[in-house]
Amino acid sequence: MPEYLWTARLETAATARNVSLTSPQTLAGDGSDRRYYRLLGSPTVVLLFHPFPPGGEVNENDSYYLVGRHLRAQGVPVPEIYTYCREEFWMMIEDLGDISLESVIKRQPQESQIRHWYRQALELLVDMQIKGEQGFDSSWCFDTPVLHRPFLWERECGYFVRAFLNNYLGLKVSLEDLAPDFEPLLTGALPPGPNYFLHRDFQSRNLFITSGRLRVIDFQGGRLGPLGYDVASLLIDPYVNLSPAWQTELLDYYLTLLTSRLEVNPAAFREQYYHLALCRNLQILGAYGYLTKVKGKDQFARYIPTAVKALQRQLLARPDAFPRLTRLAAEL
Repeated sequence: MPEYLWTARLETAATARNVSLTSPQTLAGDGSDRRYYRLLGSPTVVLLFHPFPPGGEVNENDSYYLVGRHLRAQGVPVPEIYTYCREEFWMMIEDLGDISLESVIKRQPQESQIRHWYRQALELLVDMQIKGEQGFDSSWCFDTPVLHRPFLWERECGYFVRAFLNNYLGLKVSLEDLAPDFEPLLTGALPPGPNYFLHRDFQSRNLFITSGRLRVIDFQGGRLGPLGYDVASLLIDPYVNLSPAWQTELLDYYLTLLTSRLEVNPAAFREQYYHLALCRNLQILGAYGYLTKVKGKDQFARYIPTAVKALQRQLLARPDAFPRLTRLAAEL
């Protein structure tokens, strides 16, 4: 842990939690610039440090604190936030351990394990989507308050073109070249309808298993949005790479859960889901391209072939719907 982090405020907070600042364990991060340290004690505590949080008057650290506090009050199993020091860019949070959903499924890929944990994840998701929307204040969002069309155009479609096609693959393809496909894609992804709480990165590395149940992390990008986006994030997640058969079974289970609590047209939901899953797949490839090429995090490159195959499979399900994207994907 850097010496400049060792301040009087941090010492006071550590004493209050009965943890030590000496010999902290550095925890592996993922795609973000946040840093995590495990402070030893009984129980241990995680120190989250993010010195350059994006955002403006409300930054990413603020969103983590505000959204996390809201979700926990609504009964969503997020880590408890013990202390937030905005001026020094750190917070102390509950330690959820080291066992992610990804690690469990890769270690024990039996049908019983997949069905057990993914059903629990979908139950958690439905609860979070509905309860998280209740009393949600969009002023907590450091990014955009809602997943809207301009966001998908710039941060999913545009990201895919710039970060993956141009910068990672070196292809001379522009956003305008694919616009005739992107326009109907976004129309299908965002038909008129209500919004619910949206995590935006609900996947196997952001679900941890603690004391036999799933807990959710990395909710700082939470906002309002369509129900299908987070489901797609979980089911097409390249880290686990669920088969199409599993994706179908689990989507059916999610719809069973959802229709027991909300009035939802299953056919309309599935149609929107198809488009949202395509958007998410574009975002995944953009992110992997950026993290590999710009951030130098080469570990993400290994998941690009899986994400490309998923994109090809999705597009081939409707080969005439997005002809430009379908031809492009076939050549990757």
